[in-house]
Amino acid sequence: MQNRVAIVDLGSNSCRMSIFEIDGDSYRPVYEVKQNVRLAEGMTGSRRLTQASVERAIACLRQFVRQGSLHDVDEWMPVATAALRQAENGEEVRRTMEKETGLAFRVLSGEEEARYGFLGVVNTMPVQNAVIFDIGGASSEIALMRDRALIRAASLPYGALNLREMFGRYGEQACVRMAADEAANALAQYSWVQEGELLPLVGLGGTARALAKLFLAETHRKTPRLHGFELPASYVEPKLKQLQQMSINKRRKMKGIAKHRAEIITTGLAVLATFVRTLKPPSLFVSRCGIREGLLFERLLGPRDPVVPSVLEFSVRNFQRHFRIDRAAAGAVADMAMRLSAELSSRLSLEASDRLVLWTAAQVESAGAFVHPERWRDHAAYLVLHSDLYGLKPSEWQLVAQVVRFDLRDPRAKKLSLLLRLSRWLALELGVEPHEVSRVKGNEILVETRRRIRDMIDDTADAKVVDDLRKALQITCHFRELGSVVNPSVRLMAK
Repeated sequence: MQNRVAIVDLGSNSCRMSIFEIDGDSYRPVYEVKQNVRLAEGMTGSRRLTQASVERAIACLRQFVRQGSLHDVDEWMPVATAALRQAENGEEVRRTMEKETGLAFRVLSGEEEARYGFLGVVNTMPVQNAVIFDIGGASSEIALMRDRALIRAASLPYGALNLREMFGRYGEQACVRMAADEAANALAQYSWVQEGELLPLVGLGGTARALAKLFLAETHRKTPRLHGFELPASYVEPKLKQLQQMSINKRRKMKGIAKHRAEIITTGLAVLATFVRTLKPPSLFVSRCGIREGLLFERLLGPRDPVVPSVLEFSVRNFQRHFRIDRAAAGAVADMAMRLSAELSSRLSLEASDRLVLWTAAQVESAGAFVHPERWRDHAAYLVLHSDLYGLKPSEWQLVAQVVRFDLRDPRAKKLSLLLRLSRWLALELGVEPHEVSRVKGNEILVETRRRIRDMIDDTADAKVVDDLRKALQITCHFRELGSVVNPSVRLMAK
């Protein structure tokens, strides 16, 4: 039974809502919206949420409730983080919000917030060991993950917004220095953090995303997927120093920094620089999935063990349900692709990542027909890059898109595309089983079957793949009908 769930994350700086359609253990994103409400603005000295900030939040939530109603939401899951957690009048404000909007917010503890961030990462990124951080407006969460399990978690009561309010009056240079010192002192209270030394960092939240966008702009690179993007940890410190020298107005004009983040980007990076100095990570990964996705997976899988066994396999199965892919047909092509790639691994210099990309492409390529049968390859490639598919690196998703599009400009994509075409032809058009395929020697593939397929070959839609394979990769196909009088050495090539 389908159920529409709205997950609302009321943070210290922004408020976000994601609506998902849930059916069993699968889901489909329906709608997403964000507003900057600056709920924690002005509470640093008094530790009380101001009337102005509460009114902004209530106005935002009323809009969210209306939008949820228009999208036929059945269930609401509103959570609040540091602002309501830290404010002396937090409970009073929570009750006011419930009265004014009908949303009964659950105020997360710092450890719960870190745990949901972990769940958002572990279920959407192929990472085994890492330190996960989320620099918010009024707090920063940090979690240690080993073997895809949450080991320890903590919450520091400092974020980009309240650190700016605490130290902004001292000038930019002093503000950043004092913010970093405050974060370092808070981090030092957790001795277990040292266990994460030399592990990669995975960053959630606006500070991490802004840093990645700055890096992409500076290096003139493009990526269709920011989720899972990797950049060197050594980039943090010099970029922070550069931004410190710039006026806020100049920062607002920089590609990669949203106007509302220009003032607080340096205090957010001061916290991140503290994490980098302490943990000495080799690299930094960006995650677009965090608290809301963590709540989603707990809703899907249950609170006891809301971690998927395989990020890629779960994501692919969810994608197939969403775009109505015939799993039996896709599985037959994928099994054939794995058989062929195993037989030709050394001949074509295939790596483990090549086989993973090939398997994924076989499982998802027919999604393009959901959009329209014409140009289905192009549609499939677009969906690969712009849907909720997880479990590979951004560069590998780019390769999957090239393979399903049959992009022959890249040598790696070319050989995988040809293998995918051959797999589809053998499995779907000729009905060949994987166990009927073997490599004779070197660059020759032998197909042995008891069914009469010799007369079918030239009439199939993609028989030309045999010639294309021979010309491009110097691989020939032999077919032998077991029990027939045909000489095993006869080549049945497509004309």
